[in-house]
Amino acid sequence: MKLITHVDPSQLRLGYLNCLALVAGRQLDTRQGLVDRLGRFLFQAVDPQDPRWSKFMDQADSDELERITPPPDERVAALHEIFRVKMASTPSFPLQALWLAQRRLKSHLGLLAVKNAEHILEMARSFEILTTGYALSEKGVFLQNYAVQILPGVENGAPEANPFDIGVRPALQLFFLYALLTADILTPFLLTEFAVNDDGDLPNSPKLLARAAEQLVEAVSRHVDISNIESVRESRTYAERIQKKGVAKNQAQPRYHHLFELGLLERVETDIEGRRTVPCVANEATRRAVESLTPLRERPEDQQDLLDRNFFRWAGEIYGRVVHPCSDDRRRLLYFARGFDYLQREIGYTPGRTVALAGCLLAWEDGWLVEVDEMFDLLRRMAAGQWRPYLEYSGGSRLDQEFLIKIKPGLIPALEQELA
Repeated sequence: MKLITHVDPSQLRLGYLNCLALVAGRQLDTRQGLVDRLGRFLFQAVDPQDPRWSKFMDQADSDELERITPPPDERVAALHEIFRVKMASTPSFPLQALWLAQRRLKSHLGLLAVKNAEHILEMARSFEILTTGYALSEKGVFLQNYAVQILPGVENGAPEANPFDIGVRPALQLFFLYALLTADILTPFLLTEFAVNDDGDLPNSPKLLARAAEQLVEAVSRHVDISNIESVRESRTYAERIQKKGVAKNQAQPRYHHLFELGLLERVETDIEGRRTVPCVANEATRRAVESLTPLRERPEDQQDLLDRNFFRWAGEIYGRVVHPCSDDRRRLLYFARGFDYLQREIGYTPGRTVALAGCLLAWEDGWLVEVDEMFDLLRRMAAGQWRPYLEYSGGSRLDQEFLIKIKPGLIPALEQELA
């Protein structure tokens, strides 16, 4: 069982994981080096002399851009005055602000401050996008390569390639939902609290988060033994910690916004006694998710196993998308091979679990339902047979929890020809 126990208000947007994946790599890295590259990417200045300026201005909500752009630093302005440094007269905005202010985004919240850039690294480690050595995990590699493909020009800050729009493709949105449910067992309990409370909850003064944490403790404690005693302790510690108002606020803001970005909550502006409030409330997807994710609430200790066997079926139910069960091994293998293209290593074998996830995401986007455990069964069967010459397994591979594999060139066109 996995639970995200620490989140920070600066981790408000899932799109920052896209940005981090673009500047990270498979190799081991240093924390400061990665923070510096992320900062150079997000805080690069765009001004009227920049060829991107006119496109950004055409797509931006000018009121929101003005609202979210931080005012000039008073200390810097004072130093400029002391040393008679001439301030730039032309306007300029950091790249992230121009992306966040685009009208197509449902929310313009989440501008990152320079001092908080390092918190995105911790967010990426919580979502298993980064390893402890600040290298991209296999999930991170898929996210990087997929983002580059579906958002052409995003590495160069193209106006039309907005990494904060995670709904740009179904597979990207689904990737983040899978990552969230894999890393944070609290999510299904939190959705349940929203579904049974019509008034929703305020991120600045949350009540439902603490109730969800208590329900998690109760669920985990139903089956206490030596194997999950640490999970019980961790969930209880978290539930006790968020009883403090300040802690609950800091924990609720990013969690609620992540669910909003995933389409599992709505933000509704209201006016109470002349004061503007924006509570988060349940929608139809919230209620469908509560029904679909019941097994996760009943057996949180089986979190990963349940997701491997059911996630893509649940996703179809939650988002109301018609997906057809795929019973043809050739088509399953085709999607596995397509997923491999996003993850293959230049040297050596590639871990197959994330390849299987990538293949399932690509299949779901095309309307086919394949679960991760089905991909594992597929590779067991393909270890001998017609397509075996295209598959090379590591001598130490195990086909239960993980395996290492290479796919030789020619498999995709061969499968496409046969399926045609």
